[in-house]
Amino acid sequence: MSKLISSLLLFILIFISCKNEIQNKEGTTTNQKPTTNQTLYFGGEIITMEGAPGSSVEAIVSENDKIIFTGKYSKGLKEFPQANLFDLKGNTMFPGLIEQHLHPFLGALTLVMSVIAPEPWELPNKTWDGVYTPNDYMASLKKIENEMDNPNEILMTWGYHHNFHGELSREILDKISNTRPILVWHRSCHEFYLNSVLMDQLGLSQDWADKFGKEVASQISIPKGHFYEAGAMLALLPKIFPIIGTNERIEKGLVQMVQILRSNGVTAYNEPGAFILPEHVPIYNKILAADDVPMYSFFTPETKTPYFMHKKEGAEAVVNAVEDITKMFPETGKIRFFKKTVKLLIDGAIISQLMMMKDGYLDDHHGEWIQPPQEISEVFDIFWERDYQILIHVNGDKGLEELLKVIERKMKEHPRVDHRTTIIHFANSNEEQVKRIAELGCIVSVNPYYVTAFSDKYAEVGLGPERANSMVRSASVEKLEVPISLHSDLPMAPSDPLYLAWCATTRETLNGNHPRPDLRLSLHQAMRGITIDAAQSWRMEDELGSIKKGKIANFTILKENPYKVGADKLKDIEILGTVFEGKHFPINK
Repeated sequence: MSKLISSLLLFILIFISCKNEIQNKEGTTTNQKPTTNQTLYFGGEIITMEGAPGSSVEAIVSENDKIIFTGKYSKGLKEFPQANLFDLKGNTMFPGLIEQHLHPFLGALTLVMSVIAPEPWELPNKTWDGVYTPNDYMASLKKIENEMDNPNEILMTWGYHHNFHGELSREILDKISNTRPILVWHRSCHEFYLNSVLMDQLGLSQDWADKFGKEVASQISIPKGHFYEAGAMLALLPKIFPIIGTNERIEKGLVQMVQILRSNGVTAYNEPGAFILPEHVPIYNKILAADDVPMYSFFTPETKTPYFMHKKEGAEAVVNAVEDITKMFPETGKIRFFKKTVKLLIDGAIISQLMMMKDGYLDDHHGEWIQPPQEISEVFDIFWERDYQILIHVNGDKGLEELLKVIERKMKEHPRVDHRTTIIHFANSNEEQVKRIAELGCIVSVNPYYVTAFSDKYAEVGLGPERANSMVRSASVEKLEVPISLHSDLPMAPSDPLYLAWCATTRETLNGNHPRPDLRLSLHQAMRGITIDAAQSWRMEDELGSIKKGKIANFTILKENPYKVGADKLKDIEILGTVFEGKHFPINK
């Protein structure tokens, strides 16, 4: 009997030991208490983004999807004795990282194509090397064409940039193939080049272009097979979308995008100016609202199309058309449109060098308006007076100047407090304009990757050293205590918040240069820009962006503490997993 008792005791001890064994990773539940909806996180640095830079607590407790305690570990154990224990094993817990602005639709469609871009792109299942010269670009294009088995299959590629890859036209593409249809999507996503085979298949002729009117036709070159900026896109997209936007391609691209965001610790993102066709709503719901996708997908409606289609009917018709867009998804849930928020686009893409610049360009080319100042002013009148938050894509200092005039006029005619009008991208500006942004009560969301990827080249062509090196004046905005968030604008930059923070704090280019280090963002503000200030830009600072009692239990688990490793190593910090609405989602490498 004594041997039996001894054996039973030994079995019990082994069972308890196995149950309490802690995985040597980012954390796991460790107690034997009855399962509850409460989890106590401890055993690592828990950075709250509340208070002073790097402020931390010993422990937090979540219940279901909310944080119900932050403070001392001993107090947490005492107050919540039934909570499941999650040992961070010395790793760092951060508020769930936020991607303030990206484009699932564009990211899905471009990154499933063959990528031939000036910089390398690391995707879940393939890394595309950067292609920097015209000769290498043409060689890459020829290689892809030669490796295609089906002679009738369309060759689709994204990433071409004229400043790096040289001139492109339908004639040049015809030399790659005069039998296979070819579509080249510019790195900016604002331009397309087609070869003659594809243009003939789609019926794209000068007579077709002229039917859209002078403004649209001016952005189409039938001889070159070149289509650029908003007018041309409105004409071309109905023709090419059945090719590039099949359900299969969109679904594949969205799945890949989710993989990218998960691996980079993103727990929430927004798409300003969302382009979602009704027939794609089931695909978005299937993928983005799935139980195993640990992030919020938010969307903001665009205004150009509703305004273009309904302006003659009056302001209410335009507003109703915008509101109809927001009804694609439920008002609550993991995937939804923001209410009372709209996006405008004033000038062309920085990556195309079509932003509107006060002093023009070194080669005398000119920028393009997407929504010219008069139209921007009219749209502002409609939505400003109805208390909408307005987000504006603006890249050139001339575009910014015209925009600030509109905001100044509206603040005099119809003053608003805490309007959070958001200056998006903020590529080119001057110090006087930054002061006006602060005085008008605007906020700023910057793309720091512009400096990293393009300032070296733009110093040589287009802008020249002075303007190229001073792009994205983040430090100037920070000094005036204007809320500032970071975004990728995927696929304009990789959707990786810690990498964006590295870009902002180092201003290091792909060639290893450091233009205008005085314009670097501080480490603390960079971390705010991917957490609490990003949430503030969405009017969600009471729900997301920091670790505080009452907020949603969204966290990102890091191998190292950003405040301790410093700015230079931000991009190298390993993401171990996320917690979304209180549920743990480890990353399986």
